[in-house]
Amino acid sequence: MRIPYKKLVLLTIILGLLSFLSVLLFTMPTLWQRLDLTNTSGIGDTIGGITAPVLGIISIVLLYVTLNRQIDSINDQKLKNESDIIFMLLNQLESEYNQIYMSGTTNNEPHRYYGHEALTKYSNSVFKHYSQKDKKWSSYYISDSILLVIRSLKLVERRIELSNLDVELKSMFTDKLQTFYQMKLKDSLYKLSDLFSREPSLQDEYTIELTEFYNRFNK
Repeated sequence: MRIPYKKLVLLTIILGLLSFLSVLLFTMPTLWQRLDLTNTSGIGDTIGGITAPVLGIISIVLLYVTLNRQIDSINDQKLKNESDIIFMLLNQLESEYNQIYMSGTTNNEPHRYYGHEALTKYSNSVFKHYSQKDKKWSSYYISDSILLVIRSLKLVERRIELSNLDVELKSMFTDKLQTFYQMKLKDSLYKLSDLFSREPSLQDEYTIELTEFYNRFNK
């Protein structure tokens, strides 16, 4: 329950005016002697007894409003904290993706590629890297970088699932993660999983993890 600041100020002014007018009202002469308070020696006690229940109710309402404002503030802070954690994990995922590297040559000059360029070049020329049939895929340096990105993506996915965010925000974060996968991983992981299915000698725990991840994300 949120009450705008202007309405809260207006409510305070109205309550102040009502309190002031109540004193004038209770001390005015009346047609009935029983209701005449002008000559009552304990007029303060009389007015206090009459207005106390009203002021008590007003205090309860204001306390209720205050508590609801605090609850709203706590919920907003929780939402911010949850979102900040997910954004931090997404940024970490992006950073790890950009740290993937591959060494190559350009015009007979050694060169190192990073991120999307490295992963794309690697997956497009993947068959050239496996002349030794007895080596497993996990023995190649780039496999650790790729698996690190896959595991980080799964971590972000799980964090979104366990968060206290509403359905709409969860869906937005999930869509963002899915877009990251579609743009930066899908094509390369397809080529790798296809290679692993046709080259059993490469298969190990790394290839199994990559293939299972690819299959699950493309259901």
